[in-house]
Amino acid sequence: MKKNFLYLLALLLLGVAVWYFVFRNSNSTISFNEKNFAVEDTASIGKIFMAGMNGQSVTLDRNDAGTWLVNNKYPARKDAMEILLTTIKNLSIKYPVPEAARNSILKNMATKNTKVEIYNLHDELIASYYVGEGTNDNNGTYMKTIEGDNPYVVTIPGFRGVLTVRYVTDAEDLRDRSIFNLPLNQISEVTTHYFGKEDSSFSLHVYGVDSFSVMNYKNRQTINPSLINKDKVGAYLILFRFTNAEAFENTNKNKDSILLQQPFCEITATDVKGNKYSALCYYKPLDQSSLQQFSNDGQPLEHDTDHYYALINSGKDFVLIQQFHFGRLFQKINFFYRKSSDRK
Repeated sequence: MKKNFLYLLALLLLGVAVWYFVFRNSNSTISFNEKNFAVEDTASIGKIFMAGMNGQSVTLDRNDAGTWLVNNKYPARKDAMEILLTTIKNLSIKYPVPEAARNSILKNMATKNTKVEIYNLHDELIASYYVGEGTNDNNGTYMKTIEGDNPYVVTIPGFRGVLTVRYVTDAEDLRDRSIFNLPLNQISEVTTHYFGKEDSSFSLHVYGVDSFSVMNYKNRQTINPSLINKDKVGAYLILFRFTNAEAFENTNKNKDSILLQQPFCEITATDVKGNKYSALCYYKPLDQSSLQQFSNDGQPLEHDTDHYYALINSGKDFVLIQQFHFGRLFQKINFFYRKSSDRK
């Protein structure tokens, strides 16, 4: 019994000694003033600045309403902010970079890093570090605090992968991609206009959650309600609650030539306060990324059938939209008619 006790005591003392040399020895291990990676209380964060070696930088600010803004101008994507804040909160040092690899890692980080500065709600700096590349096994990420000298391998407990990609410095990748974000009770009118096909175009007027009218765009005549399938009108309007772009394309080299084309459709939603939100849609030319190059009968397609381009935000932004997602809005007026057999 006494032998077992002495054995356990020896193990305990050995463990304490290892801890002391690993966490207190500043020459090869973790110094406490270099561990300031994680910010556990993310609610206290008011600003995040990130800058990459490619010249891109972005500032994320939390306004008084709690909304994150990109460069103090555009609403940020909620999913992107959730990922970033979760990462900032859960960073954990896995181990210090071994002395033999230290200079090599520091040299690499000098040319390949993302600088991160985190401020509290009072604009006081509370954490700052460099994010480098991933380890060879892709199960950790090299990081170094700005004021520290030693690099560390950092991870998130339970996560396998590289954290570098979570620190996005491209402002457009962080922007909210919403085109239409209106619940049904906030919609006053929706107009879908097909250029050159006015007979297929329409306007929907909303008077209540179950009260609508359908107007022919060409002659401005309201369709007899007995001919209209109200369920289809309601289902269509619900789509305006959540319709996003796939990506911003403001720097697309072909933007100007595409905008010289005739748009094929414009969809405008007006809310109950009179605010208008519109998407002016253009066909996307075929390129190597187009999944389908030929029609079912073997003829070359005139344009991409999976994606389109659109001008949104009063023409200020050029975006890529998906047929699978946004294309649900491309309905013609006859979509809302009852079937002949259903009419009373």
